[in-house]
Amino acid sequence: MKFKIFKKRYLKQAVQLALDEYNEESYIVKILPQNDYKELFSKMLSNMIDHNLGMVALKGDNLVGFLTCYPPIENFFGTVKGAFSPIHGHGATKEDRYLIYSKLYQKVAKRWVKQSILSHGIALYAHNTVSIDSFFHNGFGLRCIDAITTLDNQISNFEYNKEFEIEEITINQIESILRLKNKLIKHLAQSPTFLTYQKINNDELRSKVLKRKSRIFTISNKDGVIGYLEITSSGENFTCDHGKTINICGAYLTKEYRGKGLFESLLSFMFRKLKKEGYQRCGVDYESINPLADNFWAKHFTPYTYSVVRRIDERINLT
Repeated sequence: MKFKIFKKRYLKQAVQLALDEYNEESYIVKILPQNDYKELFSKMLSNMIDHNLGMVALKGDNLVGFLTCYPPIENFFGTVKGAFSPIHGHGATKEDRYLIYSKLYQKVAKRWVKQSILSHGIALYAHNTVSIDSFFHNGFGLRCIDAITTLDNQISNFEYNKEFEIEEITINQIESILRLKNKLIKHLAQSPTFLTYQKINNDELRSKVLKRKSRIFTISNKDGVIGYLEITSSGENFTCDHGKTINICGAYLTKEYRGKGLFESLLSFMFRKLKKEGYQRCGVDYESINPLADNFWAKHFTPYTYSVVRRIDERINLT
């Protein structure tokens, strides 16, 4: 194999490799949109090429693999610069896939570290076990998961508890979930998740909801709102932008009400309403390092991406 910097002349073959890997995953996870993403992949990869952070693997004149990423991200999972390669940002042939990815990462990691890009993230298809194993052996660990379900799954038939009020609220009612939003921030800062977000006020919450045009569903009792779901029309990857897909971008249920089917009730209410609006599927992204989320979402949604990360010792460029 030969390795070269990812340039425009390799774009067509790279797009096909990325499409092949998506088709492999969508064949297993049939809920995923069955669209032709060739034009979209071409556009997205063209935008990445100009940053000169990617590499390709060649056997003769044939492209057998590529790995590239978005522009460097400041403070990526810490205080250092990071690189993230999305699911369309890499691809490799089935033959020798483990070796191709391992060698490609060795080449791109050298380029990244020379530029002090020390936090590395790669999104992989959840059922591509060969790719996952390759990056696992290169020091990566699982951090985030994208999962999906149809609106016809078992939750849709869940009979929600009539003792609680479930509704979709308006932007003028947004303050009712502020307390829960800050409880979620506090929860995510605890072990073993250790995510650092700043507590927000009502104006900041309102601004975020308006900016991403999200919708909020709540469950309440006599004491007020005890849980919420926030959804948007967009998500963490290109599959989330399908017109018949909705995406959960926030969720929380007060601790003392967990394990009683109340969150399933909230989901059921939301799914029934969205189905009437013409939606077919719902996606969610969550941290695998958050045991509460990992346990809940995996029961009702099918994972289709695993995002793995590696942090390089920042002292490497001092030697």
